This record gives sequence, C-alpha cells and structure tokens, in this order.
Amino acid sequence: MNSHRLVKLVAGLGLILCVVILAGTPNSSRPLQARDFRDNGEEELIRIGFQIAPVPLNLQGKNPELVGLGSFLVNAAGDCNGCHTAGVPPNLGYAAGGNPYFNQKAVVDPAVYLSGGMNFGPVGTPTGPLMYAGPNIITRNLTPDKSGRAEGGNTRAQFKQIMRHGTDFDHIHPTCSAAQVAQIEATANPAELPVCIPTSPGNTVDGNLLQVMPWPTFANMTDHQLDAIYEYLSAIPCINNTTSPPPAGAPDELHNSC
Repeated sequence: MNSHRLVKLVAGLGLILCVVILAGTPNSSRPLQARDFRDNGEEELIRIGFQIAPVPLNLQGKNPELVGLGSFLVNAAGDCNGCHTAGVPPNLGYAAGGNPYFNQKAVVDPAVYLSGGMNFGPVGTPTGPLMYAGPNIITRNLTPDKSGRAEGGNTRAQFKQIMRHGTDFDHIHPTCSAAQVAQIEATANPAELPVCIPTSPGNTVDGNLLQVMPWPTFANMTDHQLDAIYEYLSAIPCINNTTSPPPAGAPDELHNSC
C-alpha cells in the first residue's frame, strides 16, 4: 500500500470514529422529542400496544404513539383489567371461550373492559359490637365519559395527581370521625352504620387516599408514561357499568355518562 492510499485510509477511519463518537454523545442543549423515545425502543412497544388492544380505539384528536404505548402499559406491562373489571366467574373478565386459564386463546370481554366493579372487601379496623371494618373497596370505572376524558371525566392533571399521590377526589370512603366511631359502637343495626373507614393505632388508614389501588408503584412512572396511559384510557369505549354492585357512599363511581 503506497503512502498516499494509507493517508486516505487513516483519514477515513478517523472521520468514521468521529461520527460514531458524536452520535453517541447526548446533546444537552436539545429537549427530548418523541423520536428519542422511539429510538430507545418504544416503537416496538407502540406496535405491540396496538396489536393487543382488546377494544376498538377512538384516535380522533389523540396522539397515536401515546395511545399505542399506553395500551402496552395497561395491557402488557400491567394488568389494569385484572382489577378494574368485575367479570363473572369463572371467566373473570375474559369472554366466554376465551379464558387462558382453561387453555383457551385469551379473549378479553369488551363488554366489561375496565368498567370497574371488583370487590376487594374492607380495609379498616373492626370497631364496635358489629366488628365493623368499613365499607368494601370496589374498583372504579376507568372508561371515558361523553367528554372523552378518562376515568369518567377526570382531567389529565387530576389523573396524574391520582397516580402520583393516590388522591381520592370523590372522598367516597373518608376516615371515621370520633362521632362516627361512637355511632358504630352504639348501633346494633347494620343499616345504620356510617360509610367511613375506622382506624386504630398501627392501622391508621387515610380515607383521603385511594385504598388497594397500587398508586405508590405507578408514582414511579415518568410523565411521558402517565400521559400515555391517560391517552389510551381516553381512546377506549365508554361503558356505563350497571351490572356490578356500586361502592357504598356517593357518587356511584361505576356509573358513567356515555
């Protein structure tokens, strides 16, 4: 190899090395764009999300990439439908003939998908002669209302507040006051029990927070991921759940104005 060709080869290798180094160096002066997330592997998650969405999606006015990613987070990374669908035994949210636990191909029942109604029982401390532990905790309806907002009308900001801090904006199950505890201790009629969560030292449940719902885990998600979940929940069909027993107290969180 003559010296002229050697110089050209070394120069070319140097240029390639420079390009590789620059490509791998983060540009701190440029904010992250949607393309950055796809380059980090989200494009495949979005594709899977659309593939596994068990219901028709309304994409009008929505970001399709967020909808697809949200579907992946709701239906693959998590099992939101496992808790937010009451279902009927033995199918428990799966369509008839589509129960994977019966060695059938999994088919989610679209008629009840994410419409809430699963009963987790009480979470308080038994108090008084009836050993009252508070009302049963029943999962909420996550489908959008006629406004198109998720969870029956919650705004994106409210949704993030719920997911990061567990805020129960409806205050359906407040912590029992001293007067309510006295009422529990004095009554012998279950129909007269107040709708509140009794507590005791070491079990001081806060009725202002959602119970059972794993918001402490979801709180670790990024804003981008929470945006994706909200966008997906805004794209699924509205369901007015009139078949599951509603939670005690008001409002009825299973009712939805479609």
